[in-house]
Amino acid sequence: MDFMLIIKTVLSMGGIALVAGVVLYLAAKKFAVFEDPLIGDIEALLPGVNCGGCGQAGCHAFAEKIAETKDLKYYCPVGGSVLATEIAGALGLEAAFSEKMVARVYCNGGSNAVKVGEYQGIESCAAMAINNSADLVCTYGCLGLADCVKACPFDAIHMVDGVAVVDDDKCTACSKCIVACPRALIEMTPYATTVYVACKSPDPGAVVRKYCSVGCIGCKACVKACVFDAITCDAALAVAKPTECTECLKCIVACKPNTIRQSRITESKEESAHDAAHV
Repeated sequence: MDFMLIIKTVLSMGGIALVAGVVLYLAAKKFAVFEDPLIGDIEALLPGVNCGGCGQAGCHAFAEKIAETKDLKYYCPVGGSVLATEIAGALGLEAAFSEKMVARVYCNGGSNAVKVGEYQGIESCAAMAINNSADLVCTYGCLGLADCVKACPFDAIHMVDGVAVVDDDKCTACSKCIVACPRALIEMTPYATTVYVACKSPDPGAVVRKYCSVGCIGCKACVKACVFDAITCDAALAVAKPTECTECLKCIVACKPNTIRQSRITESKEESAHDAAHV
């Protein structure tokens, strides 16, 4: 009797399980969400760092956008032109190469800038800026607490002598450092152009001299030195135009406060600097 009860129980449970399985199978088939296999193909090509530099939430979202639109304007800055070619191949298209961009920190204050008092709050540029407790006299300079460094997932930005400095070759243009900087000192610039004005202060030169020895004083010596119209002076602040710059380096030689900088130097650029210094 007990044996028959066991058999009936097993059969009953098995029947219930079978019915439940069929119901779940039919429900899965009915409510299944189709995913284009192209999404998986594209995602497999991506670096998988989910940095958001492409403007999407992550690599999977980027793959979905590419598969949906077939538009190569959606570009992965980490993978660069090589990845763009691979994605174009997966789509059956020809890649349109995008110019490599890198971040630039438009400040070189650090130890060259005057400080007042001593900041004792949270070790964060954002916190310092929010509660208006910066110990830096210049209201446009790098606060030096490395929010951009912490935000960079590629170890492409570091604090050097109290100011953030970007490693061009490691930078992937993911833009996370730009978002992290509360003073909007970081911008994207073409990798091919290395000359830039490392200052964002629009204050008159007499004021700038009081709080930073390397700040732009609006003297326009760089404008006069450049024969390619690659640098202008907007009020009291010099501004370099990357698309016009030939890197003759005459502006760097002419800049007495040493505000105009190069992000990296090659042998050819060293020769250009030598030539410019002797013109």
